Amino acid sequence: MTTDAVIEYHPLDPHTLLDPYPVYAGLRSVGAPVWNQRLDSWVLTSYRHCREVLLDHENFAADWRRAGETVPDPALDVHTVDPPEHTAIYTVLADSLRDMACDSLRARTRAHIARMLDERPAGPFDAIREFTEPLARWFIPEAIGVPPFDLTTVRPMAEAITQAMDSGLNPAAREPGVAAQRRLAAMIEGWVTGMNPDHPISRLVAAAVEAGVPRHIAMNSLRTLVVNGFTAVPASLGNTLNALSRDPSILTEKLDSPETIDRAPHEFFRYEAPIQGTTRLAVRDLEFNGVKVLRGQGMLMLFAAANRDPEQFDDPGTIRVDRWPNHHLTFGYGAHACTGSLLAHLLLRELLTVLVERGAVLEPAGAAVHKKLATVRTLAELPLEIR
Repeated sequence: MTTDAVIEYHPLDPHTLLDPYPVYAGLRSVGAPVWNQRLDSWVLTSYRHCREVLLDHENFAADWRRAGETVPDPALDVHTVDPPEHTAIYTVLADSLRDMACDSLRARTRAHIARMLDERPAGPFDAIREFTEPLARWFIPEAIGVPPFDLTTVRPMAEAITQAMDSGLNPAAREPGVAAQRRLAAMIEGWVTGMNPDHPISRLVAAAVEAGVPRHIAMNSLRTLVVNGFTAVPASLGNTLNALSRDPSILTEKLDSPETIDRAPHEFFRYEAPIQGTTRLAVRDLEFNGVKVLRGQGMLMLFAAANRDPEQFDDPGTIRVDRWPNHHLTFGYGAHACTGSLLAHLLLRELLTVLVERGAVLEPAGAAVHKKLATVRTLAELPLEIR
């Protein structure tokens, strides 16, 4: 691949959507960040470069206000504010989610997955529409204790927010996404207002406010958990089922112990990251690994590329469910590591447990089709048959 081809990288190109990893390898082979005019960012694809930016809060901002950008209040949450403001909300969320990821939730999740499989008629089906999306949309309310999703209300808001994640490619998606954030925040406010003060979510919000977190940032951070039910969570489930159908030996031979099943979700997260990357803005002019970065320029860290970096991972294009340690970047790294990873890991582990216990074999029943999204790598269709 030539340097010109790398610079012309477009994440929504049909060939890239089908298989972005050769493109990522080409970008990584340059050995330095590559400027992409279309994305108005430096593109980072090596594990080392991505990790450096994630850990350098002095020079690179998740809170774009520090680089001179205007950020609307609905967009301020645990992912988009920086330390020290970030520390309090992150701590409260992490503590609350650890409590939620309990044995009772694991048991309820296993039972629900088993029931969904029992109720499936024999024959081919679309695993996305009929399994992974319904499972994710059951799981998030069940895990965090909010009312079941009214899809006619929540789905359009979640889709607008998801499209806005690609606003660097489609600026017209930004304002509808911000408006959807406001509507979803108002709906969550109604949920919280009606809750008993002893409800875990009420306690979470109260603890955040007591720790000095502005209430709107606490509520916006709750909103990100709801949106996960339509983005990263179903994406990781669908990507995993797709991988299992392409290599049946993973279920039948390789997931051979509780320890391996517990580690395996991290390998699936590494192999096919549901969130392909995220952007930080440079707070000041600086030199970074051979390129001159100007204040306000974006640093697009492609986690999915970093997760396939052979300098960090042996045989990165192969799923090795017992790979350990597995320091993938799918959920970020350092202070901004995603707190929701606890729940994503729990759900995928319980799904793998049920499939292994049943001796299930997944077989492709048609071609998988990816949604035309850049930030979220997720399937629109996955025809499967379970035997």
